[in-house]
Amino acid sequence: MTRFERTRAAMLVVSALALVGLAGCGSQRITFIYPNEKLDLSLVGSRTPKVYIDTVTDMRPPVQRSGQGHFLKITFPKDNAWEAPATTLYAEALVQDLEQTGLVELVPLAAQADYRLSADLLSFTCTLQRSATSYLVTGLIGGAAGAFLGGGGDNSLKTGIAGAVAGMMAIPVPTNNHAEAEVRLTLRDREGDIVWQKSCFGEINERSYVTPTARPDQEMVSRNLTRAVKRADACLFGQLRQVLGERAKAAPAPALTDSATAE
Repeated sequence: MTRFERTRAAMLVVSALALVGLAGCGSQRITFIYPNEKLDLSLVGSRTPKVYIDTVTDMRPPVQRSGQGHFLKITFPKDNAWEAPATTLYAEALVQDLEQTGLVELVPLAAQADYRLSADLLSFTCTLQRSATSYLVTGLIGGAAGAFLGGGGDNSLKTGIAGAVAGMMAIPVPTNNHAEAEVRLTLRDREGDIVWQKSCFGEINERSYVTPTARPDQEMVSRNLTRAVKRADACLFGQLRQVLGERAKAAPAPALTDSATAE
C-alpha cells in the first residue's frame, strides 16, 4: 500500500468514526411518552371522592430549566428542548395515573369537586456523567489506529492525531445515567383548607456504554425519567389513598329524610 493509499484509508476511517460519533446528535424536540399502568387503588366501602386538578407550579432549580454541561456531566433536557412545558408534561402524567388507578374521580370544574389537588414540580431531569479517563482511553485507541494507518513519519503523526479525535468521538465508554422526579402534592377541601400535603422523590440509576459525543436524550427520557415519575407518583398515591380513606370513614353519615324517618 502506497503512502497516498494509507493516508486515504486513514481519512476514510476517521470520517466514518466521526459520523458515527455525531449520529446521536439532533435538534428534535424531546417527547414524554408516559407508559400505561393499571393498578387498582380505589377506596373500598365508600364513595369515590371527586377531585379537581388545580395548578401545577414549576419549582425546579435553574440548572434543570437551562440545562448544563457538554461532555463529562450533562443535565438535560433544557426547557426549550421539550415538546411542551415540563409542568404540562407532568400534569398529563398525573391525570393519567389518577384515572388508571381509580383512586379518585376527576371533574372538570372546581365547584363539582370534594377536593382540589395541586402540584409543585420540584425536580424533573436527567443527568449523564462520564469520567475524564474515558476520553484519554478512547483517544489513545484512536490515535494508535490512526498512526498505524499513517505508515510512519509526519503522515503517521497527522493520522494519529486525527484518529485520536475520532476515537474520542466514536468509541462507547462507561456512562452513568440518572433520572429523577420530585413532586409535592397538596390536597384542599371545599373551603380551601389544606388537609394533606406531601412530597415524594423517584429516581432511576443505570450504567451503559455511550460514545462521548452522543446525546441519546430521548432514549434516556423514555427509559428512565418516565419510570422516575412513576415511582414518585406511586409514593404519593399510597399516602393520598390512606388520607382519603380516613376522611371518608370520619365523614358523618347522610341525614335521613323526613319520609325515611316516618317509615
